[in-house]
Amino acid sequence: MPRVLAAAAVASLLAMGTPAVEAQTSPKFFFLQFCVGCHQYDGSGLPPDVPSLRDDLSYLIGSPAGRDFMLRVPGVIGAPGSAEEVADLLNWIVDSFYQGETDPAPFTAAEVLEGRKRPMKDPIKERLELLASY
Repeated sequence: MPRVLAAAAVASLLAMGTPAVEAQTSPKFFFLQFCVGCHQYDGSGLPPDVPSLRDDLSYLIGSPAGRDFMLRVPGVIGAPGSAEEVADLLNWIVDSFYQGETDPAPFTAAEVLEGRKRPMKDPIKERLELLASY
């Protein structure tokens, strides 16, 4: 009987730890850990150098060049997660901050892998060039 109780206690403790582990690998956790320093908790950014996720996502996800930009910014390129986790993060950002009326296609792990092959050297310059095209 003591072995059964001990096993049940261990199983309970392990089960209690699962949500904590999941929380630490959630897209929101990654946002808080790797994005909030520049984009702020509410997504407002630090304009003009760091775009507002609330105001600027419409033009970014509304064009192939804007999507490509999002996939190549230093925070995305440098995110330590898998390509799938980074795609989940980008999709969480869109779901959380995008205020447009269209329903953009979700980011995929394949897009993240392609973006990682072409890191940005000067994100501010590339963003200004992207804005000039609108």
